[in-house]
Amino acid sequence: MEGKSLVNVIKCFVINERTHEKFDIADTASEVGVEPILSEGKRDILRVKNKILAINETENIVIGYKLKLKDNTFNLDVMSLVDGGQITSNGYKSTGAGQVVDKDLFTLEIYTEEKDYSRTVGYTIFKFKHCKGKAPKFSIKDGEFIVPEFEAESIPFRGESAVEIDSATTIPTEPIPDEPEPIENIGVEGGTVEDTNTDVGVEITNRVVWTFTEAINQDDVTKTNFSVKRKSDNSLVDGNVTIDTTKKIITFIPNSLAIDTTYIAEAKAVNKLDESGTTTALSTEFKTVKIK
Repeated sequence: MEGKSLVNVIKCFVINERTHEKFDIADTASEVGVEPILSEGKRDILRVKNKILAINETENIVIGYKLKLKDNTFNLDVMSLVDGGQITSNGYKSTGAGQVVDKDLFTLEIYTEEKDYSRTVGYTIFKFKHCKGKAPKFSIKDGEFIVPEFEAESIPFRGESAVEIDSATTIPTEPIPDEPEPIENIGVEGGTVEDTNTDVGVEITNRVVWTFTEAINQDDVTKTNFSVKRKSDNSLVDGNVTIDTTKKIITFIPNSLAIDTTYIAEAKAVNKLDESGTTTALSTEFKTVKIK
């Protein structure tokens, strides 16, 4: 196989492995540093004066990769995934100082161009699975743009490849959505879909209603924290999110949904009103049907 001439970051996807939410930051990502994480071997030498009698040596083993992603804009969605904090109605809030956060793992996919002299003849994809992020580094300087560096470690599961490198003739494009149906014509399989955990329950018909056991902070009631997205491409459904006066019931009413389509309703972890901690996230799958 001949060597390839590869150049540029054409596409860069950050994919949440729990929610399957996919962020394309190719327009702003400019550099991805890759460094192997090694379990270093050892060399023992049996030497008598100026004579070596034997050498016992074990090899270095790659257990994963350190990744450093430079993004030329301050992307709060990526910040939340890598750093482990929460997006609020006004911006972003990191994890409390001194607290451990259970971060979602993510997959990083990087598309580069293959060149034949001046022509683009294909693309090569580098895929790093099960990445766990670290708090990002950035500098705030007078007269200079903030360019954050997101760092993560990709550690594959037993038997998986440390990195996957594939070829493609095209790059992913935005899917053409199905024609949406007016919301009053939509239902779900079974009439109602219900799900629950220790902090919140959900009931889904042609709207999504989450009911919490304790009051939550109303500032966390945003379309980012309470959302519905199409499972096939992670595209977000437009709609309205409201909270009742008890601060326990959140309602998402979509503007429209497609027929015979699988969606995911997600309530992310949010702050409790009494500041005693955060709620447990809840992600629920449902499929739409036409009822009129």
